[in-house]
Amino acid sequence: MKKVAVLLLFVVGSLELCFAQGSKEAIINDPLKAAGSFYVYDYKDASSLTPAPEGYKPFYVSHFGRHGARYCTSEYDAVHGWFAKAAEKGLLTDEGKQFFSRYEKFYKKVRYSKGNLTGIGKEQHRKIAEHMFQRFPEVFEGPTHVEAVSTESARVIMSMWSFLSSLQSLDKDIDFNADASAKYASWLQPSLSSNPYYMKGGFSCNKATEDAVKDYFEANVPWKEIAGKFFVSPDVLEKDLKVTPEKFIETLHGVVTCTHCLDDDHGCLDDVFSSDELYKIWKGLSASYFASVANYEGSGNMTLDYSAFTLGQIIESADADIASGNTQLRLRFGHDSGIAPLLALLDVNGFGRATSSFEEGLEIFPSYNIPMGASLQLVFYRNDSGDILVKVLQNEQEGTLPLEAVSGPYYRWNDFKEHYMPIVRASKRNVRVKEPLAVLKATDWGWKPVGDTKAEAGSASVNVFGSTQCISMVRFPMRDHVVSVVEKDGPDAAITSRFGEDTRAIAAINGSYFNVQTLMPVTYVKDEGKVFCDVTTDGSYRCNGIFRIQDKKGRKVDIVSVDSLNTAKAAKGWREAIVSGPVLMEEGLPVIYENDGSRNYRKFYAQRHPRTLLGYTTDGWIYFIVTDGRFPGQGEGMSIHELTVLCESLGLYEALNFDGGGSSTIWTKEDGVINHPYDNKKFDHEGERIVPNAIICK
Repeated sequence: MKKVAVLLLFVVGSLELCFAQGSKEAIINDPLKAAGSFYVYDYKDASSLTPAPEGYKPFYVSHFGRHGARYCTSEYDAVHGWFAKAAEKGLLTDEGKQFFSRYEKFYKKVRYSKGNLTGIGKEQHRKIAEHMFQRFPEVFEGPTHVEAVSTESARVIMSMWSFLSSLQSLDKDIDFNADASAKYASWLQPSLSSNPYYMKGGFSCNKATEDAVKDYFEANVPWKEIAGKFFVSPDVLEKDLKVTPEKFIETLHGVVTCTHCLDDDHGCLDDVFSSDELYKIWKGLSASYFASVANYEGSGNMTLDYSAFTLGQIIESADADIASGNTQLRLRFGHDSGIAPLLALLDVNGFGRATSSFEEGLEIFPSYNIPMGASLQLVFYRNDSGDILVKVLQNEQEGTLPLEAVSGPYYRWNDFKEHYMPIVRASKRNVRVKEPLAVLKATDWGWKPVGDTKAEAGSASVNVFGSTQCISMVRFPMRDHVVSVVEKDGPDAAITSRFGEDTRAIAAINGSYFNVQTLMPVTYVKDEGKVFCDVTTDGSYRCNGIFRIQDKKGRKVDIVSVDSLNTAKAAKGWREAIVSGPVLMEEGLPVIYENDGSRNYRKFYAQRHPRTLLGYTTDGWIYFIVTDGRFPGQGEGMSIHELTVLCESLGLYEALNFDGGGSSTIWTKEDGVINHPYDNKKFDHEGERIVPNAIICK
């Protein structure tokens, strides 16, 4: 094979370029970028930075770094195994035999260093730390405390150690707390199965995207010609070696380009691919990388959603560190699977732009943007009045964010949080609900008619949210039935089934909150135009919605958000109304309640309880729903968050939670009580509680 020096690999006239000019020029100017995520960027010198606005000084840095240059992992064994098998079967060409002879010598040197950090990798992190110290000396003035964490990977731990040891040699007043643990997986390395939110297939693209990636590879990578150099036929790959062309090329490319991560044998395999081949391989493999870690439309994977846990932790820890003043530097060390989607979620330098075109994707987020030693630094600046600005550095270069800048690359921290926290909340929820949502959507509720009416009753025991849920419901078309609020408080209060029987209803559920001693409502209630309770004295932490009915036929209903000041106004002009809460669904979207650290949140929102809710769909179906609770292994109950997922799975447009616990009861005229009320603490149908109001269907 003719040897071609890497720095001379890319002759413009020999390249068939059909993607954006930026990436083309970048690789022509620095041919080593064709290594993609194996690229070792120029870490030795740090560029100058844009001066901060007048009066602002750096005081805090939040960082996420990929491990430094390393040896390959499984690639060494795979390549050796394929060529050894082909040699044994006499399937190697002369060129293949020559390569295998060279590779065996190389393999003996590297086989026991698989995945280890190289000296170059250690030096990368020493230099990044040194640059940080030199660029932001104010952060290191006086005693400096550092919080540092890494994954359990040896190369990541060694990267952290190299970084910290460099800082320690530069700042004698520094102290640090460092840890390496899988307990940080949810936000440091979400792809680990130890991540409590990990789901099988969550990081995989759907079949349509996988097919598109394969087609793009076929169209751009001359794999048959490459395989034909080494083997008597390209068919040897799949027929004899049982490896796909994509896997073979990706693995061999990794071994070849990763030699530039090594301290010895640096670039020793540069002649394996021609300049044209190496360029086209980069292009074909980068499409797969983009689909996996960036914003490829319709990919189906949840990588960006998972990275919201990382961004959320960055924001929360920064606020806590700024408030306490006890930590000046927070370091995180992980892998490209952590930092790449984080940069896309942040949309640093436009990396988060969505596209369904791989040609465009290679320009938006080329794989060499996540090199060995890749880093994200958020540098915080403050003035004497306490105003805080933040600047982003990507691979130690100033970057842009999709925010309005104060000046140059400087953004207000409050603007940063206002922009990203809704994204974080929505993405976290997507992760938490995808699997249970799929389970609940696939549940067979066993719907059957209630008598000779259009109403239907259904129930199921479902394993979801890591628990057993016993769920019972009745649904009915609004146009064919009447829904009504019924009040019988004080001495006239009754069990829910009695409300149903006395009103000759088809179905009934218990109503809103009440005083268990007096059996009087503690929320606003209007029944047939008469107001029985005109104030809501139950805690505003949960009573934030009103269910209202306008006409006698009960066929015009609504659920809207209210507070203590507008309840009467919201009920005015409506024949019947009842306040309860919290609101679960609003205009087809789940209402998200953030943990405010209060006892009310812990006890009511976060804990699982028996629950009762009412909701309706856009096509006019009303649902009465009860989830049993406090029966381990039989019906464990739901948190408010879990209840909203149930509502989503049923397609409810608006939904409101009602009184739960021992009150939760659902009854039909056909089968009586169909859930398992908790008031008698037995998993039977006899444990109804006396309540002052109910909602019925006739």
